[in-house]
Amino acid sequence: MENKTAGHLSAIITILIWGTTYISTKILLYDFSPIEILFFRFTIGAIALMIIYPYRLKVTDKKLEFLFVCAGLCGVTLYYLLENIALTFTMASNVGVISACTILV
Repeated sequence: MENKTAGHLSAIITILIWGTTYISTKILLYDFSPIEILFFRFTIGAIALMIIYPYRLKVTDKKLEFLFVCAGLCGVTLYYLLENIALTFTMASNVGVISACTILV
């Protein structure tokens, strides 16, 4: 029962953090451009990952590494860049609803 409660609590915390990113990004757009916000977000994420896992993974296959880089650029970087740009044109609630309605493959 404790694992179920911990899982629900983790999900609620994740939802709250994820939901506030739309509002905080909208506020940041008054002082920063969408690309600057993207850069700072990825810098903070990279630092957090280096703290959690300080050892660098070894590359075994260059072709696979290239595919991972392409997937990261298209799947993550492009998504957040377009989200930041969308927030310049409409309200955070609209962007949140549209993002929630997208089909993830």
